[in-house]
Amino acid sequence: MQSKILFAFLIVPACMAIFSSCTRTTGDAYKKYLSGGEITYPGRADSVIVRAGYKRIQLSVILGNDPLVKKIRIFWNNGVDSIDAAVSHITGKDTINVIIPHLVEGNYNFTVYTYDDAGHRSVAFLGSGIVYGDSYVASLTNRTLRSITQSKDGLQILLSWGGAAEGDLGTAVDYIGHDGNSHTIIVPPAETTTTLPDYQENSPLTYQSLYKPDPTAFDFFSPAPGQATLPAFERQFDKAKFAMMILPTDVLEGGYGWLENYIWDEQYDPPGFATQSQIPCWFTFDAGSSASLSRFKVWQANDRLYDLESVKTFELYGSDSPNPDGSWSTWTLIGSYTSVKPSGLPVGQNTQADIDFAKAGEEFTAPAGLPKFRYYRFKLLSNWGGGNFMTMEEITFYTHDLQ
Repeated sequence: MQSKILFAFLIVPACMAIFSSCTRTTGDAYKKYLSGGEITYPGRADSVIVRAGYKRIQLSVILGNDPLVKKIRIFWNNGVDSIDAAVSHITGKDTINVIIPHLVEGNYNFTVYTYDDAGHRSVAFLGSGIVYGDSYVASLTNRTLRSITQSKDGLQILLSWGGAAEGDLGTAVDYIGHDGNSHTIIVPPAETTTTLPDYQENSPLTYQSLYKPDPTAFDFFSPAPGQATLPAFERQFDKAKFAMMILPTDVLEGGYGWLENYIWDEQYDPPGFATQSQIPCWFTFDAGSSASLSRFKVWQANDRLYDLESVKTFELYGSDSPNPDGSWSTWTLIGSYTSVKPSGLPVGQNTQADIDFAKAGEEFTAPAGLPKFRYYRFKLLSNWGGGNFMTMEEITFYTHDLQ
């Protein structure tokens, strides 16, 4: 019994000593960790949206409601590179947009921290995104610009487009207006004809199709721009002012119901003009006002392309004061012309290219610096099929003159 009392007497002080030692050690550690005051963490970013760009990327950092956040820092390349952005609070949850430039093409992981004025750092927010560069751009193509034409009055430009490629969001067109200022328009993918309301003649035009690799990308991507030169001002003669002028020695219509005034009626299917059985022959018309001819187009009747009585060789003359006796003394030769068949095949054999070429109207040029004429005379010399009279379907004349 005495030994049990002695054991209890010895063990109790020992336990008290051990307990005393444990309490003292824990207290020292607590003071050590709180020696600098209570640790604070700024509110971390609420969310981060990563948007692709061309050799750059944009992070939209949406902050929480912590007014103590004064800065954000974004790390990438395993923390080797970073960028800072100051925070100015405007609303409860502000969005800070940060663009990181000069990046190579590829995938990136980002770590975003917020900081307060004391330099305390928040818990990390992770985000990832893709940077696009020359490899992606090399896969893109511009929409095809099929043709550049002018309105009949020459005051507008008409652009004709091929179909848009998949992913083409529109085509940016840059041109110079009549006032000398640069203009940019965006052509929607579904639009096949674009009208430029005015333009500076002989000026450059560029066009680039716009793409985005994904809907959230903040940059548009484009291949190298396509280039073209807008034409010199040119307008059509107003055919509403054209009128027949039958002078002595002029050929008359042949009695087939194909009349001379049909060649300026804007109808490109027969009937056109068919002459009497007389080769060579000539006819005259009044253009309604004087202008310097720049070029003209002639259409054959499409029921006899490169055949029968369709005109093959001819001369064109101009005058501002025709001699009423029908003689040639007051007429100036503008040029001698020959109709061309693209395939060169014999009469009666036409390729589709021949047909398309003829139906588009065959174009002939006039010498530069030609005087202004009001009256014109066609001298018809030969036809394609060896017929004994001549036929023409339609004519259109052009001038660089404003008025």
